Amino acid sequence: MSEENIRSEEELEKVDSDITEALLTAASYRDTSKIKKPTIVIKRDDKVLFTFKIEPIDEDTFRKARRQNTDNKGKRSEEINESRWAAQLIYEATIDEDKKRLWKNRDVWRKLNVATGIDVVNIVLTPGEKSKILDELLKIGKYNDDDLEDLIKNV
Repeated sequence: MSEENIRSEEELEKVDSDITEALLTAASYRDTSKIKKPTIVIKRDDKVLFTFKIEPIDEDTFRKARRQNTDNKGKRSEEINESRWAAQLIYEATIDEDKKRLWKNRDVWRKLNVATGIDVVNIVLTPGEKSKILDELLKIGKYNDDDLEDLIKNV
């Protein structure tokens, strides 16, 4: 083998090594256990009513929630119940301790005449609150990567 071929093979090994490192680093960003869980504050008329923390949810949970809140009623097009879908995502993202305290509170279920914690979320939160919470959820779950959007625009 010529020296040129050897150098090329060495360079390829280095590139492969760099690629492996880069891919493993990229994969590590999917580990959401170290992400700070933001506190959501629900306030009306300048009075704090309650707070809760949310954590990122995985893609399977997003898809499952979408599927459970989509109805096509035999039509070709699908219609999603966006309000209930948002409520389910918020419910799923709420940390367990707060979920028990708020959304799984059976006393609240009885008084609101609902059957699930998702129903509580849907009734208690305003559309604007749900929208802002979903924005935060997408941000902490890295679903709206602005850097990627900039990269795609500049390609």
